[in-house]
Amino acid sequence: MSQKQAASTHFNRAADLYRQAGYAQAVKYYLAGLEIDPMCVEAYADLAKAYEKLGCWDQGIESLDAALRLRPGYPTALRRKERILEERSVYDALTDELNQGLDVAEQHRSVHAVQMKRSRNGEDLPKIEHKFFTLTGGQAIPQSLLLVVSQIIEYTYHEVGKIFGCYPQCKVPIFIDAANQIDTLHAASPVSNTISPVEAVNHTLFSNVSLPQWAVACYENGSIRLSYRPYSDPSLGVLYAVVRHEWTHLLVDLLAEGRCPNWLDEGLAQFIARPLMNSEKIRLQQASRDGSLLPLHLLQKPFQDLPEKQRLIAYLQSCATTKYLIQQFSFAALRAVLKRLGDGKSTDTVFQEVFRKTEKEIVAAASAENCTTV
Repeated sequence: MSQKQAASTHFNRAADLYRQAGYAQAVKYYLAGLEIDPMCVEAYADLAKAYEKLGCWDQGIESLDAALRLRPGYPTALRRKERILEERSVYDALTDELNQGLDVAEQHRSVHAVQMKRSRNGEDLPKIEHKFFTLTGGQAIPQSLLLVVSQIIEYTYHEVGKIFGCYPQCKVPIFIDAANQIDTLHAASPVSNTISPVEAVNHTLFSNVSLPQWAVACYENGSIRLSYRPYSDPSLGVLYAVVRHEWTHLLVDLLAEGRCPNWLDEGLAQFIARPLMNSEKIRLQQASRDGSLLPLHLLQKPFQDLPEKQRLIAYLQSCATTKYLIQQFSFAALRAVLKRLGDGKSTDTVFQEVFRKTEKEIVAAASAENCTTV
C-alpha cells in the first residue's frame, strides 16, 4: 500500500466516524492521516469540522490556516474559518459577561455547603444545597466544577429571573454528569411532561453547528439535567448558555403552566441563551428562499420528532419568530402572553388580545418579514 493510499484509509475512517458522531476518534484518524500525507488540504478542512464539534475552536482555526497556506483562498476553509471565529467570539463574550457578573456578585455570594449524598447503589455523590436549588453531581464531576456550576446557576437565577420577573418558589433540583462522546441527539432520554397539553420535547441547545457535542441539557417537570465533559479545556461560555437556555424553559413552564406553544418556548430559550450566529441566519434565509420553512403545525410538534434537517430549521425559525415578536411588541408583551396562557386562555385568544393576530398569522408574518433580515 502506498503512502497516499494509507493516508486515504485514515481519512475515510475519520469521515465515517464523523458521520457517526465519533468526533474525538475522527480527530485521531485525521491527524494520523496527515502525518502520512501533510499536503492534503481537504483533510485539514475536515479536521477543523471535527474540532468544531468538540468545541475546540482554536485547534479548528489552526487546521483551517494550514489548509489556506496550502491552498490560498480555498472557499470551504474560508467559510468554515469565518463560522468558527464567530462561534469562539460569541462564547468568549459569554464567558467575559459571566466572569464580570460573578466578580460583581462575589460580595453577595451565598455560602455553599458541599455535602455527600448516598445514591441508591451505595455510591457517594457530591451535592450542593443552595437556598434556590439543589445541585447534585455524578461520580465523574469534580467538586471544583460543581462549585463553578453552582455559581453559574445562582447568577442565572438572578439575571434571567429579572428578565422574566419570575423566580421559582421551590428549590430547583439540578443534576450534572459527564457526557459521553456520542451523538448529543441521543444522549438523554426523551422527556415527558404530564402537566402540559403540549407534548414535551427533550430540550437541548439547537445548533448542531455551533454547540459543542458534549454540551447537553434538558428540562423536565421542574428539574434540569446537564451533561458536561469537554474534550479539552472547559468553556464557561458554553456552560453559561446551556444553563440560561434550560432555566428559561423552567420559567416559561412556571409562567404559562405548561401551556406555552412549543416554538415560542424554544424561541425564548434560545433568545435568552445567546444570539443567532451569522451562519445560522444564512441557513434560515436560504430556507426562506427555497421554501423549506416549516408550517405552524410542525413547529407545534416536539422538535425531537422531526427529521434532522427540519429540526434545525425549526429551532432557527422559532428563535427568529420570537425575536420578531420582541422587536415588534417588546419583551413585556411576551411576559403578558405567558401569564395569560397560565390563566388558561387559548393561544389564539391570547395572541389576539396581545398581538391582534392569530398564532398562524404571527408565524406567517415573521416568516415573510424577518427571515431575510434576522
